[in-house]
Amino acid sequence: MAPMRRRELFREVNDRIYELLATGEPDLPGEFLCECGEDCGVRVEILPSAFEALRNSGRIVRSSDCGRGGLLRRRRREPVVIGVPALS
Repeated sequence: MAPMRRRELFREVNDRIYELLATGEPDLPGEFLCECGEDCGVRVEILPSAFEALRNSGRIVRSSDCGRGGLLRRRRREPVVIGVPALS
């Protein structure tokens, strides 16, 4: 899968995870997929409120373990690293 398509797909999945958490468990963190677009497979654990703030600012979910920092730009902003990797 092309990186752009993977990024779009993971964004859609993350938006759905947010919707489910916000309506059911807004005080518990959820596991969101790193939206770097590469096949890193890292999950990021963040609260729904932090995810909402992330989206409202035009940023993407990005793992601190993802080695692709600085390669992806969205709306002329650097990608943001939020949360910590979730435990498997």
